[in-house]
Amino acid sequence: MQDAVLRMLVDKYKPLRGGPLRTADEKLKAAPPQVAAPGAPGEPSSSTARPRSHEPLLPAVEGHEPWHTTFTVPSHAVSSVRYGRIPPSPRPAPAPVPADEKARRKAREERRRAEQGGRLLRARESTLDYRLGLKAGAAPTEQRAPTPVSLKGWASLVEDRIEKARIEGQFRNVKGRGQPIQRTTDEKNPFIAREEFIMNRIVQRQGAAPPWVEIQRELESAVASFREVLKQSWTRRAIRVLTLSQPSVQLPALSLADVTALRDAEWEVREQAYHDSALEELNALVRKYNGLAPYAVRRPYFVRGAELDRMYRDCGEDILRGLAERARAHGGSLPPAGVGDDPEEGGGGSGAPAGDALRGWSLRDMVRDLLAALRGRSR
Repeated sequence: MQDAVLRMLVDKYKPLRGGPLRTADEKLKAAPPQVAAPGAPGEPSSSTARPRSHEPLLPAVEGHEPWHTTFTVPSHAVSSVRYGRIPPSPRPAPAPVPADEKARRKAREERRRAEQGGRLLRARESTLDYRLGLKAGAAPTEQRAPTPVSLKGWASLVEDRIEKARIEGQFRNVKGRGQPIQRTTDEKNPFIAREEFIMNRIVQRQGAAPPWVEIQRELESAVASFREVLKQSWTRRAIRVLTLSQPSVQLPALSLADVTALRDAEWEVREQAYHDSALEELNALVRKYNGLAPYAVRRPYFVRGAELDRMYRDCGEDILRGLAERARAHGGSLPPAGVGDDPEEGGGGSGAPAGDALRGWSLRDMVRDLLAALRGRSR
C-alpha cells in the first residue's frame, strides 16, 4: 500500500527534467504543509468570532414561535390570467309526452319483456323435453307448473320431470341400458389429464381424426386394392400357364418354391403401363401424407420391382390352391389344354417342362411347344 501511494504521488508531481529526482517523502520533508493558527492574519480571533450554532438564520422577532409562521404566496407565483365562465348553450326542452303515449310505450316494453321471457322459457322446456325423450309438439296432460325463480325451484322441477319419465318407462329404451360400462386403458393412465382424456373420448366417439390420419386410411385402402388386383391377375395368369404346360404334370411335382420362382416377362411388359399408373397415384398419396404426418410415421415411396417381388412371394399358396382345385375336379392331375381355361386364353396341348424347369419359362416358349404338339398330332 505504501508503494502504491508513493507511486501515485510521484505520478501526480512529476520531477523537472533538469533537476534531481526526489521522492514524495523528500518533498514533504523539504516543504511541509503549513497550518494557520487561530490568531493568524486572515482568520478571525477567538474573541471576535461568534459560534455558528447560535447565529440566527432570519431576523428574530421577540415572542415569535415557529408555529406562528404563516405562508404567503409570493407575487411571482400568482397567475395573471383571468378565468371566465361561459354559460352553456341552452338546450331545447323536450316536448311533453302525452299520457296515452307513455302508457303505450310502457305496454310495448312489457309485451317485449314477456315475449323474451316466454321464448327463454320455451327454449328451456324444449331442451328438457329433448333430454327426457318427449315428442315435440305433444299436448301436455296437465297444466304446466309456474316457472321457478330460484335454483332450488329449478332443481325440484327437474327432479319431478325425471321421476315422471321414469314412472312412464321412458328410460327403458336408453342406449346401453343393462350393459357394462365400456372402459379404456387411457382412463386409468396417470400421465393423461382428465380433461384431455374426456376431449379425446369425445373426438373418438364422433369419428373425427387429424388430417394425416384420414389420408393414411385412404392410402392404406388404395394400397390394399392395388395389391389385391395385382395378386388376382398374376394368380389367374400362373394357373393358366401351368395348366397349359402339359396334361401329365402332377401336383406332387410342384412345390411352393417352384411356383414362387415362376416368372413371365411378357406379362410384366404387357401390364407395365397399368402398374406405373397405379404406382404414380399411390406415390402421390404418399407425398401428400408425408407432408402432413409427423416425421416418425412417414412412409417411403412404392417401387414396381419391390411390389412385383412381393406379389410373386404372396401368390404361391393361392396358385397351389387353384391348381389343387382343378386337379381335384379332373381326377388328381391337371386338366388337358383347353379344359377349364378362360375363353380369351384359348387352349391346346404342349410339352413344356415341369418342376424346376418352370423357372424362367415364358409364354413364348409355351406357345412354341404348343404349336409343335399340334403339328405332331395332325401328322
